[in-house]
Amino acid sequence: MDEPGQNPLQRPMRVALFGLLISVISIGILVPMYFAGNWNYNISPLDENQSLLSRQSWHLTSYWTEEGAVPVINKTDVIIAFDTDRKVSGSSGCNIYFGDYDLSGDTLQIHQIESTQMTSTSEVLNQEKIFFSLLLKTKTYTIQNEHYLMLFDESGNSILTFTSQSQPIQGKEWNLWYPQNDTEGYSFEQTKLQFLDGNRLKGSIGLNKYCGTYELQDNFIQFKSIEICPKPPTSRDEIIEFDEWYLSLLERAHGYSITGSQLDILNDDGHSILSFTKMPLSLIMTDWYPQQYQAVNGSGLLPLAETYDLVNFMPDGKVIGTIQEIPFSAQYDVDNSSISFGPFAMLITEDKDPRKMDESRRVIKSIFGEARTYQVHNGVLKMFSSDGETLMIMTKTDMSSFSRQNISHQYPIEILSS
Repeated sequence: MDEPGQNPLQRPMRVALFGLLISVISIGILVPMYFAGNWNYNISPLDENQSLLSRQSWHLTSYWTEEGAVPVINKTDVIIAFDTDRKVSGSSGCNIYFGDYDLSGDTLQIHQIESTQMTSTSEVLNQEKIFFSLLLKTKTYTIQNEHYLMLFDESGNSILTFTSQSQPIQGKEWNLWYPQNDTEGYSFEQTKLQFLDGNRLKGSIGLNKYCGTYELQDNFIQFKSIEICPKPPTSRDEIIEFDEWYLSLLERAHGYSITGSQLDILNDDGHSILSFTKMPLSLIMTDWYPQQYQAVNGSGLLPLAETYDLVNFMPDGKVIGTIQEIPFSAQYDVDNSSISFGPFAMLITEDKDPRKMDESRRVIKSIFGEARTYQVHNGVLKMFSSDGETLMIMTKTDMSSFSRQNISHQYPIEILSS
């Protein structure tokens, strides 16, 4: 059997740059949505073991080597999901992978792993290699308290440990970003939900505030006693109409799933009806077009080459895009004005100039690796280093057809000759 990552399907990609970008973005969007909203609580017939496996995605917490248990590298969300057709898929923290599995009682075998061919740091790639090899060594499994999955090899040694949720539901406010309904004409940017201690909740819908209680057990959730808290809106009829629509969806809630920073509320068929994110909507609701970046040597801001560069911040906590012809992805985290990025996965093709590719990799790592704060104002996104130096300027509009003088006039920056 071929080693993971070495099968003949994983030859270097030779496609147009725009196609590369669309492919990477498609992977970034479709896979998290698959994890978040497609498991079915009422699929029949299923034995109890398969039902527990396929009910949710599983997030790797640690893996075993000869030296003992090793925790997952920070900000590399390694995920596995088992569907009811005996297919397995997920993210290795760098690449998207697919495969098959066989299940009988507590016997579990995973085989025919194939993956995309992104590159990353040596540490992340080594973790991926170990993860794939351990998946193929799996012989048995156990699920404890419906939230912890452990895989064992043929000698009964524990080799991989997962948890069913990547983070607790309580705490920070969740921002509604995508309701699964006919919502044309409505704005969701002021719709928030927060889970409090004591099974209490609160939130806001535009100028209205609401509160209530909820019941939470395993992956089951139910909202109760939801009511509008007293605060008169400016346009009562419009707000009430949206309130009733939103509250009716909350009443249909049956389950939930958290993928990274994205929360999906599921109906009794296991389909997502409301999607929330912990990320600020000012970042995720926009296609960002890079315009200027800090030179690797720190000498000042340079204009990007005339390439199709685009950056998307996803609601699940992943950033994807293309910088200087290199598609990339990474995890990111935001807290007020602070921002940080995890290890990068980058797609390097053989038909590009190695020197240009190396320069592009250095640009990506230096900008996103050093970013500590950010600012969004008037359609412009700026990222800064820890000492306040501007690392990159991005806009909501693709300005590649504008002259450098126009860009400089609208966004005053220092432009150095390349």
